[in-house]
Formats: sequence, structure tokens, C-alpha cells
Amino acid sequence: ICHRFVGYLEEEAVKTYTSIIEAIDDGRLKDWQTETAPEIAIQYWHMKPDATMRDMFLAIRADEASHRDVNHTLANLKPNETNPFVYDHTQPIQTPPPPAAPKQ
Repeated sequence: ICHRFVGYLEEEAVKTYTSIIEAIDDGRLKDWQTETAPEIAIQYWHMKPDATMRDMFLAIRADEASHRDVNHTLANLKPNETNPFVYDHTQPIQTPPPPAAPKQ
């Protein structure tokens, strides 16, 4: 029940971000067509350095849509079925080595 509820919440989030994007595109939120996204958003969603607020809302909407799909998928599972996402996380995380110390 919880996954289904969260899936519906995420659906509403997708609708909300779609409305914001439409308002940017039709000029109701015109300033966000060119305003640069916050640095934290650029880093989190790996956006280009000159990403706009519109770009940020597109990334957020995609993230929420993914959450929606995952939660509805989990809600559809029968008690004896395996989580289809578990196989995405079976390998250990490979962390890159630290950068070499600068030569002096």
C-alpha cells in the first residue's frame, strides 16, 4: 500500500513540475527561461554549467517520474516476486582513486 501511495504522490509531483515548465514556456514565469539554475542543482543533476531554471525543472520532473515508476512497479509485486531493481545494485560501488598530489 505504501509504494502505491508514494507512486501517486510522485505522479502529482510530475504534474506540478509539468505545470511549472508550461508556465515558463508560455511566459507566465518568463524570468526562469534564462535565469541560471542554482549551483547545487547543477551539480546534483550533472547539468551544463549554464543550465537554466527550466533545465532544472526538467531534471526534477524526470527524477520524480523515475520515482513514480519505481514505486508503482514495487506496488505491483506479489509477495513471492523478486524486486526487479535489486539486480541493479548487486555489484560493489567502484570509487575512483583520490587525485594525485600536485608535483612541487
